[in-house]
Amino acid sequence: MPFSPLPATFLEDLARCGPGEVLELGSGHGAFTAVLAELGCRPVTLDRAGLWRGEGPDVVGDALAPPLRTRFRVVVAANLVRHLWPRLKPSGPGVWQDLVAPGGSLWLLEDEPCKRPQAARNYRDLQDLLAALQPLVRGPLLPQRAFLSASRGWPARGTWTAGQTANTWPADVEAVEAMLLAGRPAPGGPVASLLDSLARVGLSYGRYWWARWIPEASA
Repeated sequence: MPFSPLPATFLEDLARCGPGEVLELGSGHGAFTAVLAELGCRPVTLDRAGLWRGEGPDVVGDALAPPLRTRFRVVVAANLVRHLWPRLKPSGPGVWQDLVAPGGSLWLLEDEPCKRPQAARNYRDLQDLLAALQPLVRGPLLPQRAFLSASRGWPARGTWTAGQTANTWPADVEAVEAMLLAGRPAPGGPVASLLDSLARVGLSYGRYWWARWIPEASA
């Protein structure tokens, strides 16, 4: 899902980029690509899936084995790390760091909705539910503390900074309800319970965390 507001430093990094200097990893259905487009940025997109609604990424491939030799001023992965975490956790995103040009940056952004208020808890429960239903393609939410803890054991090739902020991007509760209803949920089950809560209090993305890495030469 998109994030709002985006970190000021991220916007500053984007503003320094010219055409073809931004790489979006795991572009998926293009939700974050559209946000970048509104900022005047046309990223090079990479995803393992092909066409989606008649469109596809610029590069089809595994994000952890990107078939690219070009370096970029900004490499960004939005809500991708958690899906790859078992593969990424042991040694870190070194393959992504290799794609960062001197003076550039790597950005990771991940949902981490709160348990309260209930509208944010609804989004948290939704993500838990989707991860349980599609364990081969979706990972559970990744807490920032888990990422930062793992990063202490990775090779020190540059500098990490991190932060957390509220995500005020408007949630499309009707689209979520339609998606859940399409599965014909059983009465009294977890999906039915979530639908009831959505009807009562709505949906909020709650908050998200970000991490920025810059190589040693530009630290």
